[in-house]
Amino acid sequence: MDYFEDTEGLRHDIIERDPKLKKIFKEAEQEAIQELSKRLNMRSSKKAYCHAFWNEKKRILKEKYNIEWKTLADMNPEIVRSLQ
Repeated sequence: MDYFEDTEGLRHDIIERDPKLKKIFKEAEQEAIQELSKRLNMRSSKKAYCHAFWNEKKRILKEKYNIEWKTLADMNPEIVRSLQ
């Protein structure tokens, strides 16, 4: 199984649970927040911000650490489509 479900039934990429990657994920999250704060108006909607954040975190993980991570949107496309 390449995912786990949270208490709300949302699927998450299983690599998020790898203890060896915990520090890397934290660093990528902080870097994504810093990068987005430079580029985005913080008054953006929560929906727009979370997608931008996930995409930025995904880019950082791939480019800096060569980690293929799937975002919540990647893992739950049926929910993302229903919100559009």
